[in-house]
Amino acid sequence: MGRNPVSISQEILCKGKRFTFAKLTIDFGDKRIMRDLLVHPGAVVIIPILINEHIVMLRQYRPGPLDWVVELPAGTIETGEDPRSTAERELLEETGYRAGELRELFKMYSSPGVSSEVLHVFLAKQLTYEGSSHQEDEAIEVIKISIEEAIKMIRSGEIVDGKTIASLLYYVTFFTASNKSYEKDM
Repeated sequence: MGRNPVSISQEILCKGKRFTFAKLTIDFGDKRIMRDLLVHPGAVVIIPILINEHIVMLRQYRPGPLDWVVELPAGTIETGEDPRSTAERELLEETGYRAGELRELFKMYSSPGVSSEVLHVFLAKQLTYEGSSHQEDEAIEVIKISIEEAIKMIRSGEIVDGKTIASLLYYVTFFTASNKSYEKDM
């Protein structure tokens, strides 16, 4: 491509409780473009696996679609917090489980055309139940389903959350019984 774009300015348009909406000006050398950007501190997604190969998931009311969404536990990284600590905190808060083993699998951008959000995806195993403490502003139902059922729900369109779809398909591709050889490469 030959062009090395450089961000030359970021004008804050609106600042919310957790996120900032900004206008970004990018210099491509031969032209400048402006883009709207959601400035996001990053987040985590957790794949909590129970001993019987079931997944702890959430049925949560979400304001974007104005509907209930089946998804993996997840949460925003707080200022000064590292992703692993966020994953531990969110897993306990949302599901009531603590992980004996917590391993980061991969990172992904949720929507790189409009947001700086990076999602850190963790695998949680050796779970022990300690009791949940949902935040006041969350409407959450904890559910436990088999991996096979979760994949069927993706295929049928019952699971529509992008981070959940990507995370579960990654897990099934690289970490289930038929694909254990990939785990050695990690």
